[in-house]
Amino acid sequence: MQLEKLVPKALALFMLSTLVNFSWGAEKLLCLVTNDVDKEIGKMVYELDEDGRKIKHLFKESYSNGTLVSRVELQVKDLLGAGIILNKVDKFVTVRMYSHNFDEESGGVIYLDTLYNGINGDRKEYVIEVSHDGVEAKMTANKADFSRMHFVAKRSKILGIIGIEKVNFLK
Repeated sequence: MQLEKLVPKALALFMLSTLVNFSWGAEKLLCLVTNDVDKEIGKMVYELDEDGRKIKHLFKESYSNGTLVSRVELQVKDLLGAGIILNKVDKFVTVRMYSHNFDEESGGVIYLDTLYNGINGDRKEYVIEVSHDGVEAKMTANKADFSRMHFVAKRSKILGIIGIEKVNFLK
């Protein structure tokens, strides 16, 4: 009789632990990326390791009309040093991320470097804090959590788009 009571509990515990482990290995949205130039949408997606302790994979996805156009795996270790180029137009690096202290387990400070003016080469930099609590990763800018970055183009009346005016960090 004791066995009948024990088996359902063991089965329930097994199913619960399987669900927890599955959720750690599942991909999660870190940030949605939009702009005021076109309807393309970008996503930053991450996946934790089997223990749920550190970011195992980081992906940059691009969507057009709701259809996945490209998916690129970014190497988290490349944040350190020269950083990761997220967007490049012709010879101009328009968006780059880099860090001096990023850790795959706890996160760190990431700098978002943008081309403000392609004519004279001016750039703008935004400070983003990424933290990871073992379950979710979150991003903070200006002391507020965000899940969307909206890029606003810098326009010239004569030349059209010449850079990125600003980045809005939205919930």
